[in-house]
Amino acid sequence: MSRQPSRQGSTTSIGSRKSTGRYRSVGNGGADDSLFGKNGSQAHSSVKQNSLSKISESKKHAPVETDSIVITNTDLDRLRKLATIIDRDEIEKKKKEERENRLKEQAKARERKEKMLAMEATRRATMQKGDLELEDEMKNTLLLDSAQKATDEELDVVKHMNQMMLYAKCVTIRDAQLMEKRKIQKEQAEQEKQFDELMEEERLRAIEIQDEQEKKKIDERKRGASIIRMQIEQREKDRIREQEQLDMEREAMLRQIEKMKMEEQQKEEGRRQLGQQLLEEAALANKIQIQRKQEQRMKAIEEDQRIAEYIAEKDRKEQEWQEQLEKEAKRKAEETARLRAMQEKMADKQAEEDALRAKRAQEDYERAWRAKEKAERERKELMLKEIMESREEQKRTKERVQAEAAQAQKFQFEAILAVQKAAEQAELEKERLERQKRLEHNEFIRKQIAESEEKKQRNRQEFLEEGSKIRIAKEIESRRLESIKQRKITELRNSGVPEKYLAELAQKKLS
Repeated sequence: MSRQPSRQGSTTSIGSRKSTGRYRSVGNGGADDSLFGKNGSQAHSSVKQNSLSKISESKKHAPVETDSIVITNTDLDRLRKLATIIDRDEIEKKKKEERENRLKEQAKARERKEKMLAMEATRRATMQKGDLELEDEMKNTLLLDSAQKATDEELDVVKHMNQMMLYAKCVTIRDAQLMEKRKIQKEQAEQEKQFDELMEEERLRAIEIQDEQEKKKIDERKRGASIIRMQIEQREKDRIREQEQLDMEREAMLRQIEKMKMEEQQKEEGRRQLGQQLLEEAALANKIQIQRKQEQRMKAIEEDQRIAEYIAEKDRKEQEWQEQLEKEAKRKAEETARLRAMQEKMADKQAEEDALRAKRAQEDYERAWRAKEKAERERKELMLKEIMESREEQKRTKERVQAEAAQAQKFQFEAILAVQKAAEQAELEKERLERQKRLEHNEFIRKQIAESEEKKQRNRQEFLEEGSKIRIAKEIESRRLESIKQRKITELRNSGVPEKYLAELAQKKLS
């Protein structure tokens, strides 16, 4: 309970020492010690020596890294008085009286100091001054001026002026920054415009190169198709018509792609609709291609059926011819048997010869028939093999053409999707950058507003805290504050601050 008041009392004594320390620091203003007499000077020197010895002794015996405080008996008595319980009204009244007494003492001390300085100036003006005295006087004058300026800077009005100066400088810097920012934004916009123009030129040049390449490819395909049409046989006419149809479809798709490229600069909705339309047309082309493939497959099936019917018809005719041969052989065998029966009545030797001859004739006939049958079967197999090989070659050629067409359509479709996707990505990236710039700008503005509000609140608080001091020193220092204000305005003008930001400081009342 006793420790807390003692700390408070020590703080009060330290504050009082700080308040009187400012006058002690500038007390050596050239006053004559003879005005106080010898005893006064000796007493003053003895008090100074005692205070210095106490300070040095306290510094010797005071530990460096502790929280202990050394106080005198007078401070101890004062702390004991402060430890007693007093009403808040009495405390406020006492503080007010002490503050008024302190201000009166400070005014008297200031008046006494000015009187002493005037007397000293008169005395020095009447006597002959040497070089050293003039130098000392100049040094003292500079010290007094610097001390007076330091004292002036502690005044609330001057602080407010400094705040206004700082605000004027800040808004001047801010205006310069805004002008620089607008200039940078304008330069960036011009650079972006130039870059967009260069990109557009490169894009158009790339489109022209691609168109030329596509035209060359189309011309080469047409020349190749004409050469193929001159070399293939009649059965290749259908494939040539299909190839021409594919070329026409490819040219139509290329024209559609060219149309899409010319409309790239339209709005995103237009590009999406165009992409959707292109996808539908590609789907329709694929559907037509599928139908064409189905028709080709049906034609192939019908051709296979015709070949099978031809082979079956040929087998049927050969079977009929074989049956006729068998019937003829059977008839001849019956005729031979009949003749043999008729000749049985003849001599046995003649009968055996006839039978042997008939047997040989039958065997020769059978050998000839088997050889003919084998040759016919080989011929049929060779013909069927040739037909199947021709069919396979035609099928492979058709599949290769269809694969090439499908691959070309796939490449074109992927190119369309890639162009559309790249355009969408570029648009999204552009929107993201613009949104980020807007957010950063908004954040910067909010930060500036917050800093400005905080600064205004702080200036207002400082202004309110220093208001009492301003009211006390208003009549005494109004003329000096006016000169300080003019000096501040001159400094701002010299630093290049516009007149519109000096109006507030110039119109500031020093009441």
